[in-house]
This record gives sequence, C-alpha cells and structure tokens, in this order.
Amino acid sequence: MRILITNLSVAQNSGSESVVELLADGLRGAGHQTMLLTTNLGGMADRMRQRGHHVVDRIAEIVDKPDIIHGQHLTPCLTALARFPDVPAVFSCHSSFYEIEAPMPHPQIRHWIAVDEACKAKCLSRGIPADKIDLIYNAVDLERFRQRPPLPARPKRGLLLTKNFEHQQAVREACARNGIQLDELGPATNRYSQQIEKDLLAYDIVFATARMAIEAAAVGCSVVVCDARGFAGMLDTGNMESWRRANLGVGLLSRPVTIENLTAAISSYNAENAAAVSAYFRDKAGSTHFIDEHLRIYNEVLRAGLRATPEEVALGTASWIEEIAVSIQHRKWFRVAKEMHGWPDAIDQLMMMELLRANTKTLEGNSALLTALGQRAVGSIQDGPENQAILHQIDDRLSRLSRFVDELSRLYNGMVPLFIRKMLLRIRRRG
Repeated sequence: MRILITNLSVAQNSGSESVVELLADGLRGAGHQTMLLTTNLGGMADRMRQRGHHVVDRIAEIVDKPDIIHGQHLTPCLTALARFPDVPAVFSCHSSFYEIEAPMPHPQIRHWIAVDEACKAKCLSRGIPADKIDLIYNAVDLERFRQRPPLPARPKRGLLLTKNFEHQQAVREACARNGIQLDELGPATNRYSQQIEKDLLAYDIVFATARMAIEAAAVGCSVVVCDARGFAGMLDTGNMESWRRANLGVGLLSRPVTIENLTAAISSYNAENAAAVSAYFRDKAGSTHFIDEHLRIYNEVLRAGLRATPEEVALGTASWIEEIAVSIQHRKWFRVAKEMHGWPDAIDQLMMMELLRANTKTLEGNSALLTALGQRAVGSIQDGPENQAILHQIDDRLSRLSRFVDELSRLYNGMVPLFIRKMLLRIRRRG
C-alpha cells in the first residue's frame, strides 16, 4: 500500500511530528510505502529519508500516486486532496484547540481519527458522523524508549519538556525548593535533543504533557502533567487509565501551575507507583496496536471506495479553499494565521496603527490648537524669567507632538503593505 501522510512540519520532533515518524516507521516496517508532504523540512526529515521515507515540501515531488491519503493539518492536507482528487483519505485530529487541526467535512475524507476524547468531541462538534470517528491513542516505540533502572527513593534530577514558557519559573522554583536539579528541553527553551529516549533514562521526575508525558511514563520516570495551559498533577496508578483517555493533555489541565501545586505533586513522588505506571503504559501504549489500528481503518476505507462524484469532490475542495485562502472575511484562514504566525499581537498592532493613522488629522488639529493657545499664552506671560521656562516647555511639547505625528505616518506607510492597509481600512469602516 502507498500511503501519503501530510503534516505541517517534519523538522524538530514536536508532538504531531513524532506521531508521524512513529506511524511512518511502523507502516514501512509492515511492508508499506510511505510518502510525507510537509511545509517545513528540517533535520528530522533528513533522518527519515535516511531510513527510506520519501519526505518532500512540494506536491510535484510526489510522483507515485498514493492508494490512500492520511491527512494531518488542514493546509498540507488540502494540497494532497487537490492533487489526487480520486484518492480516498482519512484525517487525524491531534488537538481540540487549534483550528489548523480541526476537522472539516470533505467527500474524499472517508474516516476521521481522534487521539483523545476531547478531539473526538471536536470532530462531533464540526459535523463529523460518530460512526466515522475512531479513537487511536498516542503510542510509544518501545524498542526506542526502553525502561530505565529503578527510580531512587527521592527525586534528584528533573526534566521540563515544554514548547511554552509561562510556567517555567514556577517549575524551576518548585524544584529548587525540593532539592531537584532541573534541566529543560523544547521549543520554549531553544534546546532540543535528537536522542530524547536516551536522555530520559537519566531523570527521576519529568514535567510534561501529552506525547512527551506518555514517553516519559513508559520509560519509567515519575511524571507531573502540566504546561503553560494548566496543571493536572502527578500521574499515578489511580488516574493513569482515565488520563490516558485524555492523552495526558489539555483536557486535564484544570488547575493553575503554581509553586504550591507543583510542590504538592513532587511530595507525592513514589518510585514503586511510577514503576507500576510504566508497566501499564508499556503494556497498553506500544506501537504495534497503534499501527494495526491505522491499517485496519485504511483497509476499511479502501474497501468502501470513494463514493463521491468528481463534481462533489471539486465542490468540497473549493469549499476548503474558501475557508483557508486569505480573504477579507475572517474565515478559517484568519484563525490559522494567528496560530501559525502569532498574528493576534500583529493584527492588534496593525489595527492600532491604522486607528492612530486615521486620527492623524485630529492630532494635527490638536497640535494647531495647542500652537494657538501657546501663542496666546506667549502674549500674556512674556515677562519674567520663570515664565520663559514655561514657554520653552510648551514649545518642546508641541515640537514632540509634531514629530510624533510625522514619524507615525512614515512608520505606518513604510512597514504595512498597501493591500493590508486597504484591508484594515475596510475593517475599520465596517466597524
């Protein structure tokens, strides 16, 4: 079977990237041909190519027609659907929060995969039929992530795995108070590892969520589930089954990340309990079942066939383009752009600049008014050295205001492209 997998990035071992790697390796190990389409290549892509995977960032480089498309992330998935309109597809939802992950109906997509209950609920909320959704929890390559030696009675070394930084200081402080030497890895730290499976063997307690937490638990580390979005607590035998159904992810993060909560979790550290948790994840979260379930779904989709006319497929693809392509209307593209490029701040800043620019005449009018008032004041308080200081202050303030207005106009016109200025002007007029 030839399987085309799409993902935004194959570069730095993020959550979905690691899932893609595990899936592609497992499929290739089972005798299938894998092709990966991404928008961002990096060292991870090079390593996968060395193992025989075809990884590209241009659809024209996919020469062999796939038997099935495994879509992840809307934009590269759309590219694959448009290129191969007669190939059936499945779509994986890895996040219940990000719009780039949110499922959209399309005639080519015959089945959806959710990695946890929250993602399944997201699929249902977007109109995906319940009988077309399967839960496949994140898995661990047990050959790669081997079990560490027994934990010490008290944690000595800790590891923070994170892609966000708002909770870093709290974790640092809690570890310092408990005598734990803390190391940090992940995008928020600008420190990465190409051998995390080996690194984990050296740590007693790990602070992480989702796939990273699952891998740490399978290795045998004690795991505190938390990130910048919130805090769940210590993973233990009492919660491991229910927390696995939530992918050790955002659905569990109901409390704030505070030094007090972290300290309480650290105080519940128990080496024997962590070993039992590790045994559970090594039994339930191995990659064999993960690969078998994907192949089962692929085969079911292939047996059922596409069941859509070319016209229906073309309409589905056009509808996706309407949502994802940049337009004046705040459709799905706007939320995706915010997620991918930090546009909430950028858009807010541009809107503020537009409002300031639009009020430049008002500022200039105020400047003229202040000038007139200043001139009037000059006529009434010319005498006396102390009054000369007041006159100098008025003149200085007026000069600064004038320079500010001029600089604002130059900055706005120089930094913001014309088409964006026009778009912002239309938005302001509608408001």
